[in-house]
Amino acid sequence: MNNGNQEEEMMNHLSSFLSRKGMGNPIYLERIRNHVHYMRTAEGETFILKRHTNRDRVLQQWDFFDRQSSPVVVPFQRFPNQKPFLYVDGYYWTISPYIAGKKLHYKKDADRKAALHALQSFHSDTQGVQIQHEVHTTMFYIRWHKRLQLFEQTGHLFWKHGYHSMYKSITKTARNYLHYLSSFSFWNRLERIAKQNGVWIHGDVASHNFIRQSEKVYMIDFDLLSCAPHLHDYIQLGQRFLPYLDWDLNRLLSYDMVKEEHIRLWLCAISVPSDVIREWLHYLSSHKPRPIPDYLESMEKDWIKRQTFLKNVQRMIRSIQY
Repeated sequence: MNNGNQEEEMMNHLSSFLSRKGMGNPIYLERIRNHVHYMRTAEGETFILKRHTNRDRVLQQWDFFDRQSSPVVVPFQRFPNQKPFLYVDGYYWTISPYIAGKKLHYKKDADRKAALHALQSFHSDTQGVQIQHEVHTTMFYIRWHKRLQLFEQTGHLFWKHGYHSMYKSITKTARNYLHYLSSFSFWNRLERIAKQNGVWIHGDVASHNFIRQSEKVYMIDFDLLSCAPHLHDYIQLGQRFLPYLDWDLNRLLSYDMVKEEHIRLWLCAISVPSDVIREWLHYLSSHKPRPIPDYLESMEKDWIKRQTFLKNVQRMIRSIQY
């Protein structure tokens, strides 16, 4: 059986299951990604159907959605049989309203500003939400350190293809800034305050998780939702903006994302090349659509671009007095 037939059989099976267990009427499904489907009912209603592996995260999202009212959030919706999710073959399925619009792209200044405004609204609107099913996560820089350890296990590939200097530069930069970040006892206080006050972050502020519909911008995909300092989202947003700002520190600062007292922490975290490490590990675990030497050549060009930014960050950090 070819892949097309396998895909059609899987979709038919899923459609049949949902019609029996959740939707009640025949439905049309179209796969967007492996775990995300566009769904249209016989009545013309449209939804996003999503597959989850972690029940605790599904429960946390439901708990959170039930207690917030932000207009930028696209929450889960109950199935017609009133179940919050359906369980089949080890997976948890949820539905959300389908938002017909365009995903933002950070290469556009207007989209960067729209994403920042939507994120700020989300943070403000959800301040004070307290839930029962909270999923506890480790500090982001601890997760980054574990990824760095995995990255270091691939060092032989850099040596093999003649990129050992870049490898040493990336690992040195990552270790230096991770050490610097972990030395701040301030993090523990920020985390404690966030837990006490019900401070929430989205956790994955990639541009495709912002949808523009007319003049409104919505946020989707709250799988990495967490009760944590807002600073975490702005660290990730800053990292995602920078490639489209030519790694210009002043242009990044013009977005005025964080409070002045958090600038040093924010800049230190943004300087960790977690994006380089993440994408490299993802590439190695994928089908490798391009040869390793080609990938490393592109990585090196990007790494060279950010060197001026890193030097400017160092100068600014030294100039900040507390």
